[in-house]
Amino acid sequence: MSDTRILHAALFTPGPRHVWGMPIRLIGGPGTAKSDLVTQTCLAAGLPVEVVIASLRDPTDFLGLPVPGPDGQVTYATPDWAVAAAKAKNAVVFLDEISCTAPATQAALLRVVLDRVVGGFQLPSGVRIVAAQNGVDEAAGGYDLAMPLANRFGTLADWQAPNAQAWGSWLLGAGNGGEVEATLDPEEEQKRVMALWPNAYAKAAGCISAFIAARPGLLHAQPAAGSPQASLPWPSRRTWAMATRALAASEIHHLDEAETDRYVGSFVGMTAMVELRSWLANLDLPDPAALLDGKVTFSHNRDRCDRTIAILSACAAMVAPKTAEKREPRAAAMWALLAQHMDQPDVCYTAVQALCNRETLLVRIGGKVNQDAERVLERFNPVLRAAGIVGR
Repeated sequence: MSDTRILHAALFTPGPRHVWGMPIRLIGGPGTAKSDLVTQTCLAAGLPVEVVIASLRDPTDFLGLPVPGPDGQVTYATPDWAVAAAKAKNAVVFLDEISCTAPATQAALLRVVLDRVVGGFQLPSGVRIVAAQNGVDEAAGGYDLAMPLANRFGTLADWQAPNAQAWGSWLLGAGNGGEVEATLDPEEEQKRVMALWPNAYAKAAGCISAFIAARPGLLHAQPAAGSPQASLPWPSRRTWAMATRALAASEIHHLDEAETDRYVGSFVGMTAMVELRSWLANLDLPDPAALLDGKVTFSHNRDRCDRTIAILSACAAMVAPKTAEKREPRAAAMWALLAQHMDQPDVCYTAVQALCNRETLLVRIGGKVNQDAERVLERFNPVLRAAGIVGR
């Protein structure tokens, strides 16, 4: 297992709000080459790195200095690091020594990490965020990360330092000041990922939504204030959404099972990840695109309702986006699948709800109301009305 492979996958995972990269934080002991390996991994991927030593910054470095205008309106001057990253378009902002950042500065980082907004300045979608720190007890004047900030990162605790062989190889090459050559064109890698993303995300979303339906207590398991776990990964609605993206990206980037568990677990914690892995072990899901295109079939097993929920949810995720490929024929196939399982409303409800949250194209197909859709909606209408999803 290689944390640099996980880091590369994180850099090329489509993030929330149409940005690139999942925010990742590395925690390891002093002198374990965190900063060097982050920089080398990014540069090899064709991503220039803007290093921001977080311990030396104050809130205005992440908000911008307030500048009063002639009309009395205050704007914020964009910090130099944000301007440099924006010029590069595809780049990494590396927040080093983040555990030495004072609480007031941590608060200023909240929008930077997730929204990529600095004061009034929107960073380009290709600007990624990576952070690193020593353990709090090993840092000079260290702080625990506040719970809201920690919950915005995937956290690779116990960063795996390079072994003797890898370190020796680095010493003989880049250790003498040699520049790291880019072995990847980030634009081409992003195109490759996006071509595979709809199917991979649909499968991951189907799995995660069905798992949470089976284990609702894991949807939000917030640690007690002051607990050491509060600054580490824990399950929340936000981190499960990020974990879903990590699970999809793990397939696209060919991470092995241990790497996938570590990447997904960096958002929701390894306790939740162990339960998820156990649940996934016997799921054996068909490819949702192949199922909707009629290339494969599946049979509902009343003893494995969770599997059917995952399959139907994955198929719904394939057709719900407005830009979904083959949307109309696959939507028709989706309604036909749901119509076949209407006698099991519990396994259909999540998928039906997802389709009803979108525009009527998913009901009106080819300009006509789809008969299967009409039958399904008639069956679920009382439940959808009670939930406020359709009008009374």
